[in-house]
Amino acid sequence: MKRDPLKQYVSLRDSLLKRKAALETELAQINAALGEAAPVKAAAKAAPARSRKRAQNSVSLKSAVCEVLKAKPLSRPDILKAVGKAGYQFTAKDPLNSLNTLLYSNKKVFKNLGDGTFALA
Repeated sequence: MKRDPLKQYVSLRDSLLKRKAALETELAQINAALGEAAPVKAAAKAAPARSRKRAQNSVSLKSAVCEVLKAKPLSRPDILKAVGKAGYQFTAKDPLNSLNTLLYSNKKVFKNLGDGTFALA
């Protein structure tokens, strides 16, 4: 009679967990005997988090671009300059990428006029 694979898995997992707990206890005892602190877990050794913080803008990029495009259609670099002059701060390495994502993914809001300019839809 074959053993059920699920039962085999559960049994093996339980025995491994018991062995792991026993080894951790033994390791803690060895560290205590040697006068060493508990080992640092791998997660604590991970790379430091990004240091770049998100800018605290009073309006969203979408709102800022809509405000700029109310006057007339503009090219992407011109939109970027106008949004910057309006006080919007980017923290991205390449702000034009963020602007491109906004313009090309919101077709109900922004219309590509085909000549390199965008307007409100």
